[in-house]
Amino acid sequence: MKIYQTVILLCFFSILFYNCSLPADDEEKGGLNGEDTITSELPWEGEMDKFTINSKGIHLNDPQEDAGTAYVTIPSTSVKNTRWEFGVHLTFNPSANNYARFYLTSSSNILSGDLNGYYIQIGGTKDNVTLYRQNGEQSKLLASGRELMKGDSSPKLYIKVECDNNGYWTFWTRRESENEYVKEKQIKDTDIQTSRYCGIYCIYTKTRCKGFTFHHIQLSNDIETNTTPDETPDNPGTDLPDNPDTPEFPELPEDVRGMLLFNEIMYNNATDGAEYVEIYNPTEQAIILPALYLYKMYESGTVYSTTILSNEESSDPLTIPSKGYLCFSKYPGKVIRKHKVNGENLIEITKFPALNNDGGYLALSSSKKPEKGQTFDTCRFRDEMHDSDNKKTTGISLEKKSPELSSLNKNWRSSKHATGGTPGIKNR
Repeated sequence: MKIYQTVILLCFFSILFYNCSLPADDEEKGGLNGEDTITSELPWEGEMDKFTINSKGIHLNDPQEDAGTAYVTIPSTSVKNTRWEFGVHLTFNPSANNYARFYLTSSSNILSGDLNGYYIQIGGTKDNVTLYRQNGEQSKLLASGRELMKGDSSPKLYIKVECDNNGYWTFWTRRESENEYVKEKQIKDTDIQTSRYCGIYCIYTKTRCKGFTFHHIQLSNDIETNTTPDETPDNPGTDLPDNPDTPEFPELPEDVRGMLLFNEIMYNNATDGAEYVEIYNPTEQAIILPALYLYKMYESGTVYSTTILSNEESSDPLTIPSKGYLCFSKYPGKVIRKHKVNGENLIEITKFPALNNDGGYLALSSSKKPEKGQTFDTCRFRDEMHDSDNKKTTGISLEKKSPELSSLNKNWRSSKHATGGTPGIKNR
């Protein structure tokens, strides 16, 4: 057992000075148990062809130069009485489509699939660092930090995380320009107590396929953590300042037509996929709502089915960023696997309505009852709207030719993507 632990420990960088001076970016060696560990000799595994590992650290370098995801992992069984430290440099301001995760623990060495573990997320819909727990395909926000990357087009951060023997998780952040770590949050969570790996997972668009670097990674296990439990709730997510119980939402105008538009519909899914509806925000500002309402209608416009679209797993409102997307499905895990998307813009709706393979009519509203001016958009979907040369429609979505334009029949076509759809991301 001691030999195994030693091998694991040798899989990580060491920093020369702890909590007072972090090493320069070009230092790749660190003393640990009297030996040196070099980045290129570490037992990384995963999508190695998408990364360059050298004296600067672990750098995303996707040879396809296209949008996607990429991950690498290292063996690690450490959970409690453990400290994780690492540096990260992004060459862009993170967004809902470009962000990174550092998996502190994971049950799987395939970070793009279902797993059980904890991870630190750098960026996303907010410019902050957050702690999540993942169970299978579902992730739960445990704690959010300050928006320390807001307005920063090239953030350079150092992050430190500790888990003590009682399951209290604490994390700190430090900008490169700051002299000391800032304690962000602490939360107690003991849902997952075992691990097999830790690793790096990047989610990116085409223009950011070379914009991630992780460096000076260090894991220290069997330590005495120096954190004292705060007066934090044992149930994470119930008292976070960025998730108030009664959030205030920007007031919508009396007429909301065109503020949100249908953009893609998968109504005749493949057996290994799932139905979904995607919407697009063509405006110059984010739209934040507690919920949306999806109507199924007859050709006459009579509504016969209404489904609430909301964040069922948390109290977070629905946020559709400017020029951004949001996608709803009953089975987001299937959608992610089938279409190879990161899932950041996918929302699970347990009562998502079945869409008729023969076609139908949909409407999107801010009101539970159809009222004048409160319907964002209406659309029709049917096989005849697919491209004339596309004889196969099963497993292929209908998508907008121009997302910002109206949902008239002539503005729809068959998805051109190899997977049959682009849920939650730009049509390609």
